[in-house]
Amino acid sequence: MARFFKTVTCMFLVLAAVVFAEDYDVGDDTEWARPSDPKFYDTWAAGKTFRVGDELEFDFTAGRHDVAIVTKDAYENCVKEKPLSAMMTPPVKIVLNTTGPQYYICTFGDHCRFGQKLSINVVGAGGATTPAAGGTTPTTPGAGTTTTTTPKAGSAASTLGGASILVAFVSAFVALF
Repeated sequence: MARFFKTVTCMFLVLAAVVFAEDYDVGDDTEWARPSDPKFYDTWAAGKTFRVGDELEFDFTAGRHDVAIVTKDAYENCVKEKPLSAMMTPPVKIVLNTTGPQYYICTFGDHCRFGQKLSINVVGAGGATTPAAGGTTPTTPGAGTTTTTTPKAGSAASTLGGASILVAFVSAFVALF
C-alpha cells in the first residue's frame, strides 16, 4: 500500500509541474512579424499571466526578423543598438526565469516602430510579483537554441522554477518513507 501511495504521489507531482508551466507562441498564428496594428503584441499579451518557468517561442522568417532582449528605454524608444541579447535563428525559445518586466523587439528596419515589440511582466511561479533588480540577464544563445533569463542574487526566482523545486522537495520527502 505504501508503494502505491508513493507512486500516485510522484505521478501527481510530475503532472502538477507540467501544468504550472505554460508555453506561449508569441503572436499565435501571426507569429513574430511586423503587425498591421501597432498595438497587436500589447493586445496579444493582455490578459495573460507570465510566470517563472513559462516559455516564450518566437517563430519568424530568418533573415527578415530577429528577437532582441532590450532595456525598458530601448523598448520604449525602439533603440536597436546594443541589445542585451539578440537571436537571429528561429525558432527562438526563451524560458522565463526572472520576475519583473521583460522587453523584446525586432531590430530589422522600422519593425519595432511599427509595433513588432513585446513587453511582459513575469510573476513568480506562485503568482506573486517579485521584481528583479536591473531586469534580465540573458545568456548568449547559439543559433536556434533556448535562451534563459537568470535570476538576480536574492531573487525568489529559480532556474528550475517553483513547480520543479516543489516536485524535487516532495519527491525527496516521499523517498524517505
